Amino acid sequence: MIIKYSDNPFKQVLGITFYNRKNIILFTIISVVAVVQHEFGEIYTFNPITLPLVPVTILGGALAIFLGFRNNSAYDRWWEARKIWGGIVNASRTFGVMICTFSSTHFSNDSVSEKEITAWRKELINRHVGWLYALIMHLRKQNHWEDLEKYLSEKEVKQLKKYHNKPTQLLHKQSERLQNAYEESIIEDFRHMELANVIKEFYSLQGMAERIKGTIFPYYYNYFTGVFLWLFVLCLPFSLASEMSWGAIPMSIAISFVFTILEKSGAVTEDPFEGRAADTPISTITRNIEIDLLEMIKSDTVPAPIKPKIGRFGVQFLD
Repeated sequence: MIIKYSDNPFKQVLGITFYNRKNIILFTIISVVAVVQHEFGEIYTFNPITLPLVPVTILGGALAIFLGFRNNSAYDRWWEARKIWGGIVNASRTFGVMICTFSSTHFSNDSVSEKEITAWRKELINRHVGWLYALIMHLRKQNHWEDLEKYLSEKEVKQLKKYHNKPTQLLHKQSERLQNAYEESIIEDFRHMELANVIKEFYSLQGMAERIKGTIFPYYYNYFTGVFLWLFVLCLPFSLASEMSWGAIPMSIAISFVFTILEKSGAVTEDPFEGRAADTPISTITRNIEIDLLEMIKSDTVPAPIKPKIGRFGVQFLD
């Protein structure tokens, strides 16, 4: 996601202009054509194209209402996605603490060694980190096998590749290992139920994320928003030219830019898991969870946090 357009106001303007340069150039061309043909049409004996201002203004008002409704709906999806991953953060930390503190030699009367319990803790923590990366793969339709291979055994990775819904199967495996731990008296009945409830929470959060990913934003919203937007952008300078002459060029560019930015904001917000500039930074969130859990088991291979990437004109990107 874009964190900010630098701290320098001059760089902020340059950054916004650069990353929207294609639309700005197009608005400029349309505006110049509209004004030039209006100013020089009579000189070269052809009737300039002019449009009445009132209908275009009404179209702009209707478009603003349409964009506002669409952007509110898109933002609801983005905010729900962020809450889901906030829930994953909290549940993951809870799961890590429970794994590290609930398991003990006390219940097995020393029939299970401390070394075996430490290995069991490490296995479940590693598999949970693998589940996080598998969930990213599932939501983004990308391959993160190099991340999974760091935390899962070669046999488990090979088996996982056969399944369609990989994060679901990893949670199923976690449940099986909790049952094994209960049968081996690493954890007792109450603690087994508490850990099973956290697994249930992970299933619920994964299902909510899948609902957002699988629910396509209605096509007609995107289609008609685009049609009305570009109809407005094309008509606007031809209606302003007769009212403002050369002043219509900067004014129509500014108004068109505002409307297209609103449309673009809604378009990139409605699918929050795609890894684009404005999406929920699930890779960064996953890395933070990864660090927390590995530090709980005192791992020697704790990765560094993901730092913002600096783009042109000081624009800071995350994820």
